[in-house]
Amino acid sequence: MQLIKVLVALAAPVTVCAVAVSDQTNKLRAAPPQPAVGSMVTSFHFDQQLIVCNAYPSTSVMTLTRNSQEPLADTKRPLRFRECRKFDTQLKAHDKLDLALLGLEIHGTFEVGSLPASDAVLLLVLQRRDRSHLVSFQSFAFPTVTESNEAQVAVIDAFKGNKSLAAHLRMEDHLMSGQEKTVTKRVEELNFDRVYTVEEGIYDASVTGRKANKVLNLAKQQNFVVLRTGEEGHFPESLVLFPEVALKAGAVQAHAYFGLFASVIGVLLAA
Repeated sequence: MQLIKVLVALAAPVTVCAVAVSDQTNKLRAAPPQPAVGSMVTSFHFDQQLIVCNAYPSTSVMTLTRNSQEPLADTKRPLRFRECRKFDTQLKAHDKLDLALLGLEIHGTFEVGSLPASDAVLLLVLQRRDRSHLVSFQSFAFPTVTESNEAQVAVIDAFKGNKSLAAHLRMEDHLMSGQEKTVTKRVEELNFDRVYTVEEGIYDASVTGRKANKVLNLAKQQNFVVLRTGEEGHFPESLVLFPEVALKAGAVQAHAYFGLFASVIGVLLAA
């Protein structure tokens, strides 16, 4: 039975991104013009949070600066490989996020374009370009969470290695020992670089045909990132979940029925 439903229209706003190295800049669409001074129109203030994930396979840590002045991740608290972090900063159109890998001559700049005209969580994934040491980006704006029993999950593939066979994220209900005979376990294979709505609960996640696995505890009305990271022959493949939600003792994901549990709501784009 098919468990996944693809929406006819992608409801989530997607920001296109590109590679930015050294003095080059990833420049996105310009923001709409602001009201003139003295205008009766007043701009609304939207709560737009920023999540940045470092998926660049390296032992070198990463620093991140906004507009060459505001250190978001400095040398005292850098962003490490496989780390995601939420930053308390208010982004604006044309802001520039400068990154650098310490000890390596690798730099990049991401320029913010048009921002959603609503509350949103902005996600930026920093990773290595295929067959190159240059930096590439994936970016996305989670839509506003509505009152529901679902979580929004960005499923991102930043693994560097043999991709002759397309990998998928296999998700299935997490059951405790002894429940297999009384509860029907739902199983679904999700495409990477998509954003889904998923019923709240606990799931066993793994990469098809690979060893990487992770238990996902997804809370309703929250935004999550599931990140496949690593580099074949250098860094072991792994799945990262952000944010991590602690599992309660004896927690069980139990469903006695089949039904849709994941819906695509957006696509992440990378250059």
